[in-house]
Amino acid sequence: MSAPLVLTRPRRASVGTSQAVHPRPQPAAAVPPTDDADRIEATAKSLAIACLEIFSGIRRSESIARWVDADLLTRIDRRAQLRAEIAPATPMREHTAARTLQAGHARVCRVHAGVAEVTVMVRTATRVRAVAIRLELLTNRWTMTAMQTM
Repeated sequence: MSAPLVLTRPRRASVGTSQAVHPRPQPAAAVPPTDDADRIEATAKSLAIACLEIFSGIRRSESIARWVDADLLTRIDRRAQLRAEIAPATPMREHTAARTLQAGHARVCRVHAGVAEVTVMVRTATRVRAVAIRLELLTNRWTMTAMQTM
């Protein structure tokens, strides 16, 4: 993240000096990195894989209820139900044999001290999907409050 552009007018040269002295603008203070970046990344990767497994019918949505906001969990559950209605029904053991979800690179962006947005690349057998996750620190746990898949 770069410092904001600051435009200033040059000072007029005072009597007896040939040039005006312009102080350099100080860059805006960035959010200091904290030691829990690895924890944020691991949480986001686990939740991204779990959500894609829920959408494909491999996992139940109740398994991530502890780490997901209640409103978001309702939306995830609804999307999984719609997906199940549209997709052909296959036995569960066929899903587990072809379970090839792997979390790839994750990029963490700290929005605020207690808020992080993470993009996780998830590889499946046939494609790569991007999952964007917003995590908020509630009490001592990072909780997913928003998610978008592409």
